[in-house]
Parts: sequence; structure tokens; C-alpha cells
Amino acid sequence: MQITRGREVSRRSIKRRALQNVGLFPARTSFLRRFWLDSFTLLVLTACSTSLHAASYEDWIKQARQGQYQSAIAGLQHYRQQHPQETRVQLDLMRIHAWAGQLQEVIRLYESWPTNLPLPADVLLLTARAHKDARQWTPAQNLYREGMRRFPQQAAFTMGLCMSLADAGLTAQALSCAQQLQPATRQNTNYLLTRSYIYRAAGQNYEALRVSQDALAAQPDKTDVIRDYDQSLHAAGLHRQAMEWQTQHPDIFSNADLADRQADYAAELTRLSPQPTRTLPERFLVANRAIALQDKLADSASFLGNPTFARRIRGDRLIAVDTREDAPSTVDIAPERAAQYPGYAYASLGALQLRARHPEQAVSSYERALAEPSLDAKTRTRYQTGLAFSLLESGREDQALALAERMEKDMPTTRWLRGNPIPQPNPGYTDTLILKNSLYTYTGLLKDARENLAKASAQAPSNVNLRVPLADAQRMSGMPRAAERNLKIAETYAPRQEDVIISQAQTALDLHEYRQVEELLAYAKAHYPTNMRVAELEKDWQTYRKNELILRSGFETSNGSDVTGNDGIRTEAQWYSAPIDYNWRVTALAGHLDTSDELGHNVIWQGAGLEYRGRDWQSQLMINNQNWGQGNKMGASLQVDHELNDHWSIGGTLDYRTLDIPNRALAAGITANLGQVRLRWQNGPEQWVQAAYTGTKFSDNNVRQSLQITGNQRIYTSPRIKADAQLELWASGNKDEDRPYYSPRREYMAVPALRLEHLIYQHYDERLTQALTLGVGLHHQSGYGSGAVGSVAYELNYQHDRNLEVGLRLQALSRPYDGQREQQYSGMVELKIKF
Repeated sequence: MQITRGREVSRRSIKRRALQNVGLFPARTSFLRRFWLDSFTLLVLTACSTSLHAASYEDWIKQARQGQYQSAIAGLQHYRQQHPQETRVQLDLMRIHAWAGQLQEVIRLYESWPTNLPLPADVLLLTARAHKDARQWTPAQNLYREGMRRFPQQAAFTMGLCMSLADAGLTAQALSCAQQLQPATRQNTNYLLTRSYIYRAAGQNYEALRVSQDALAAQPDKTDVIRDYDQSLHAAGLHRQAMEWQTQHPDIFSNADLADRQADYAAELTRLSPQPTRTLPERFLVANRAIALQDKLADSASFLGNPTFARRIRGDRLIAVDTREDAPSTVDIAPERAAQYPGYAYASLGALQLRARHPEQAVSSYERALAEPSLDAKTRTRYQTGLAFSLLESGREDQALALAERMEKDMPTTRWLRGNPIPQPNPGYTDTLILKNSLYTYTGLLKDARENLAKASAQAPSNVNLRVPLADAQRMSGMPRAAERNLKIAETYAPRQEDVIISQAQTALDLHEYRQVEELLAYAKAHYPTNMRVAELEKDWQTYRKNELILRSGFETSNGSDVTGNDGIRTEAQWYSAPIDYNWRVTALAGHLDTSDELGHNVIWQGAGLEYRGRDWQSQLMINNQNWGQGNKMGASLQVDHELNDHWSIGGTLDYRTLDIPNRALAAGITANLGQVRLRWQNGPEQWVQAAYTGTKFSDNNVRQSLQITGNQRIYTSPRIKADAQLELWASGNKDEDRPYYSPRREYMAVPALRLEHLIYQHYDERLTQALTLGVGLHHQSGYGSGAVGSVAYELNYQHDRNLEVGLRLQALSRPYDGQREQQYSGMVELKIKF
């Protein structure tokens, strides 16, 4: 469009008028007329083109000033190709690249700038800053000095030189340089801002904050001063104050700036969240505040538009959730999404994966966390501890133990404190010692764990962190009273420490102190609801409160005369009710023996009674009914066991019409009463001896007496394999030999054996084991001489969880009876269900 006499006229109408005026020129001047017309058209088009380029150039500059850097850069680069002689294009490109933070492009354009052409002041300053920010100190300082020489009135060049010297680590020269900013007084903000920057670069953050406060007092409304004070607050670690400062100046700081300060404050809360609090209800307040602020930031524009910022917020929130001991479902812990978290958060990711019972994933996360550079010794130990437990739970026990033992070996036992000539105990060594022996406990190396922790606890009797794992090792070794004593000592030092309370509750459960367990569990649930050990204790407590059903079914067969008469299939079911008044249970029993010998009769029995489980005492009274084809007969059984201490226990059994009688005796109408006395000594599960004397009086006036001694000694232990040397000694005598059942005058047997147990699979409560027992011994029967005894037994046990367990046992035995060798084969399946 074109304005003609106050009205708009299109270019098309101008062309039409020009053509209409062609007839006004004489014909003889047609050549001149065409030349004039073409020249006029060319001038008009050239003017329009120049005007169009000028308009586009200004638009690109405006776009750059509005933050649309890439489109402006693309347009100017195209323009530069068409107008290579215009130097202003290169200058503007340097400006825009500097605004966009593209330092290398600024440097590249500067290096291609003609050396004989001086740069304008603003471009020279931007170029110097680009070199400084690119850590090219010498070129930056040269450019700043050039600016100081050419533009002495512009303090920015002097300030830049001082800052460049500070960034290069030349603090003294930088402070000397700052003196050139006259007047070098507390009223000159340029001088103060420069010194503040120098102190921050030197790591003297509190001195920088003091100088920034002086600048703020001199000119509180100056933008540079306000921004510098924010930077000093941030450098000094005063993140809450920095966040509040930016909130007070919304016209200076952008939403993105405020989001960064809020993220800093949330990170500070995350770091503070694991610290002890004055009261237990305050324990997670700091972590909750951090998570709430991080959730708010997750909805901000900075989170949605800045992947780096979003990654940081996710990582900090992950750490806060880990500190909060929160449910892993509140964060994304899938291994394929681990890349969304920064490297410093991988340890928390591993902890949450371990809490969610994904130990294989936790191993990978902890290994990535340990691969992070510049880890301090304390952090590395913490990460290695998490890795060790992850390896343990993932079934890689040998690797976990090797890691823990290497950590203990590499950690010095003492440390030197500045100003103290006497070496002090190293807490890090104690931590590695506890870790190693805790792994010993969980992998079955109980004897080593007990000995190591007892020795360490004797050297540091007030160290609660040593006494608790010692008590756990003692409890798992069948020594709950020793564990109770250690925990009582620990209670005097730390009565409310969660590990002390939880271990006390677990020990009380083993001691059948059920009321004490209930009180301690209630306290632990109220004060430590997110602790995983509390959850495990709750499961143990609920398991104790359930009914229990035991089903057994087995067979026995032999290739001889079936001396006992017990060949056949035996099935039995026994039920225990849920606890009544904590210690009492009702029990019921039913069984059936389907014989497969020439006796041709079966045995059926039923019974009911009461069981008592209390501290040091356990007893059961059962009234039963028996029927072996000669009518119903009533029987009774009383069993009492008493634990004198952790090592000694005694027990006794009285049976009226005992069920433990040869089937051949029952077929002949003979019953028996039985009495037994037991004595047991143990020193953990590795070493024990038990003796039992049994007297049986048959209704045919025969009296049988027997003595059985069994012992066990652990000879090899590893996380997956255990080997025990066992010995069984047995002697028996009968008053009369001429009876319808096997009744030798004297009988002796000694069978040493080797038992191998193999852990096939374990994943938390789920466990599969197998065992093989091989025995070779000697049997002697009066009147028939001696003969060899051989036995082999195989066991397979599967535990699904605390409430379901099934076992299989197969045995083959070869021994002489009345001088004739017999082979006996037996098998049994046992199922335990708690409901």
C-alpha cells in the first residue's frame, strides 16, 4: 500500500496509472520513454526491498530481546550470508549468543572478528564475560584490561577483571584490584559488590554476606545489590532466608529464580530430616515439610519446562521419602525409571527398593550410588552397608560377607583428632564390626557373631549399638535370657531407642512373656509405625495368636518279619487353638494306623487336652481314646518341660496306656504305661547333648528300661552349607524275653553320623532346605552277638511364610533283629498351618 494525497493506493493502481500515461510521450522518444520507465521501476523495487530487509532485521533484534534467541540467530545468520560486509550483523550475533548463554559461539565469533576493528563497549564486555564463564582466565583478563583502557569511565570492566582474578583463585590480586573502584568505601556499591563476589569465589561465604549487607545498607533499592544479597544468602547456606528474600522482591526475581530457592530450601529440609528430634512426635515433621514443598514444586512451570530442575526435585523428594521411612509406593522405584533421579539419590532408591523387597534392584542402585565421585568415607560406608544387606537378601551371602569383612579390614580402628596426641576409637570401625557380625547372625554363623560381639561389648560396655546385635545373636542361638540381660543393660543407657524396644519384644516372645510383648509392641507401633522391624514383630505376634494345625502322614515297611508290627500307613492330625489368656491352648488329636502285616488290624486314637506355654515352663495334658480292635480304651499323657537357664533344661513324661507301644503288643491285648525323664545341655544350635531315661511297664508284667544319649557338634558352617557330627548311644533291657513282641534281654547300639544341611533357596520368609544324614554304627544284642548298623536319611523342608510349612523325610535303616538282618524303609510328610 502507498499513501497518495491522503488516501491509500495499492501498488497495482500505481502500475496501471503509469501504463495509462504512456501515450503522453511522442512516438519518436519511445526508447527514452522505456528507459525512464524501467529505471523508475527498478528504483521503486530497490527501495521496497531495502525497507523490507530493515524491517526484518529489527524484528529479529526484538525477538532476541524477548527471549526468542534461536529464531533471531537463524534469521541473522541468513542475513549475514547475503550481506557479508555488514559488521553490525556479527556484533548483534555476539550479543544474542551471549544473552542465550552460548559462550563458545560468542568466543568463536570474536575470534573471527577483524583485529583492526575495535569492539563496542557492550560487546567487548560480553566477550570478556564469555571467556570468564568458560574458565579462560587469561583471555578474559586481557579483554577486561582492554576495556579499562578504552572505557575508563565504565566500572564494569574493572569489576569484571577483579571477578575473573577471583575465579582463577587469585584472591589477593582480586582484592587488590577491587581497590581501583574508587571510592573504595562502604558507600560505593560497585566496590562492595565486587568484594562480595571475590569472597564468595574464595569460599568465604559469611564474609561475603557481611559485605552484601553493607551494600544493601548503602543502596537498598538497587537491583544489583538485591540480587547480590540473594546470592550471598544462598552461598552461606541460608536457603530459607534466600527464599523469603526473593518472595519480597517479585519484580526482580522470576518465578524460575524463586523455584530454585524453594528447591534449595526443600533440599536443606531433606538433609536435616534424619537428625534426632527432641520428641518422637516431631520425628518426621521436617521430612513432611520437605515433601510438601517438593510436591508443590512438582506442579510448577520450572518443573514442567526444565528437565534438570525436575530431576533434582524428584531426587530430593526420593531422599525425603526414604528418611520418612514411607511406603515405597509413594515414589517410582522401578529400575527402568532410575534415570529420572540424580546420582546422589541412588542410595535412597536402593533403600526404598530393599524396603519393598526387591533386593536385586537395590543391589544395582547401591552399586550406582557407590560409583558416584567424591564420596566421603562416612557416606561410602553407609552406601556399602546398604549394598551388603541387599546382597544378603538377594541370596548372594558370600558376596555380602566378603564386602563386610573387607570394610572392617580397610577401616582403621582409631582416628586422630586435631590437637589431641592420643588416638581415639574410630566410630566407623565399630559400624563395620557391627555390620559384619550382623551378617554372621543372619547367615547362621551364630557362634562367631556371639564371640565377636561379646568381646567388643566388653571393651565398650556402654555402647548400646553393640549390645543390641549381641542380644539378637544370643536370642537366635536359643539364649534368650542372656539376650534379656544385655537388653536390660542397654535400656539403662537408651530406654527409648527403637532397636532396644523391638529386640526386647522379640526376646520376650521367645521367653513366652506374652503380656510384655503386647505392651512393647503397642509402644513400638505408636512411636515407630514405619519401622520395618516393627512390622516383622507384628507378624510374629499375629502368628503366635493363631490356631495351629499339624498334619502328619507316613509309611513304614521292612523286608523281614516286621519286628515292631508298625508296618503300614500312619496318619495323624493335631490342632492347637488360639491362645486363651495368653498362655493356654486347647489341643485335639486324631490318628489312624493302617497296618499291612499279618496282624490284620488297625489302630485308631483320638484325644483332647490343654497346653501351657509360659516362661521357663511348658506342659501338656492329654486324655485319649484308643481302639485297636478290642474296644475303646481310655488313656492319658502328661508332659512337662522346664528350662533351668539358657544351657540346661529338664523334662518328664507320664503316659497311661501309652500310644508309643509296639503294634504286636496291642494285637496281643497288651498295653503299657510309660515314664520318661529328660536332661538337655546346649550351647547354641551348634553344640548340644541330650539324655533320656525311659521306663515302660507292660500289662503282661514285663518291664523295659532304656537310656538314650544323643549329641551334636557343628564342624563346618557357611551361609549355605552346615555340617554336624552326631552321635547316638542307646541301651535297652527287658525283664522278660519270651513275649509276643520284640523284647531282647539286653541291647546296645552306637551310631555316629554326619549330617549335611543345604540352603537351596531363601527369599525373606520363604525358605527351602534339604539335609542328608549318614550313619554307620554297631549293634549288640545279648545272645545274638554284634552286627553293623547303617542308616541314611533325607529331609526336604519348605517354608512359604510364617504360617505355612511342609516337610518330607525319607529314611532307610539296616540292622539285625534276633540275629537276622532287616532293612526298614520309612517316610513321612508333615504339614504345619497357622490360621
